[in-house]
Amino acid sequence: MEDINKEIINKMSDLKLPNRSLAAVISEAGICLTLNITSIIGNGLVCIAAYRNPNLRSTTNLYIIALAVSDLLCATIEMPLASSTLVIGRWDFGDVVCEIQGFVDVFTTYATPATLGLTAVNRYVKIVKTAKHKKYFSPLRSKIWLFCVWTFLVLYLLTGRATNFLSFEFVPGFDVCALGFANQRVRVVHFCITFALFFIVPLCSGIFSYYK
Repeated sequence: MEDINKEIINKMSDLKLPNRSLAAVISEAGICLTLNITSIIGNGLVCIAAYRNPNLRSTTNLYIIALAVSDLLCATIEMPLASSTLVIGRWDFGDVVCEIQGFVDVFTTYATPATLGLTAVNRYVKIVKTAKHKKYFSPLRSKIWLFCVWTFLVLYLLTGRATNFLSFEFVPGFDVCALGFANQRVRVVHFCITFALFFIVPLCSGIFSYYK
C-alpha cells in the first residue's frame, strides 16, 4: 500500500509545473493566450478568404491554406490547454486529452516544414519548369501530394503509438504533452527518421528550389 501511495504521489508531482511567482503566471499565461487568439484570428481569416473567393484556391495557395489549417489545429487544441495549465499550475485534463494534445503538437510540428517543402517545389516547377507544372501540380495532384505527406505522418504517429514505439506524456518544462520514449535508442531512431524526412528533405527542397 505504501508503494502504491508513493507511486501516486510521484505521478501527481510529474503533472505539476515548477513553482512560479504570480507575476510569472500572469505574464506566461497572458503571452500564451495572446498568441492563441492572434493565431486563431489570422489563420481563420486565411481559411475564410479562401472559402469565399474561389480565385484564391490555386495550387500554390492550397499549401498556404494547409499551413493555416495546421496552425489552427495547434491554436484550437494545443494552445488553450497550455494556457489553462499555465494558470492552474498542473496538468488537470487526464490521459486521453494528453494523448490528443501530444498528437496535435507533434503532427503540426512536422507537418509545417513538410508542407513548406511542397510549396517550394511547387513554385520551382511553376517558374522553372512551367510546361510541366500542370502535369505534376494540377489541382487534383496538388491535393494528392499534400494528402500523401500528411497521411504518412499520421500513420507514422499512430503506428508508433499503437506499438508503444512512441508515447505522449506531460512535460512540465514545456507546459504541454509531448513525445515520450521507452529508452534512448528509440529516441535516437525516431529523431533520425523525423529529422531526415520532415526537416532535411524540406530544407534541401527549399534551398534547391529557390536557388534555381
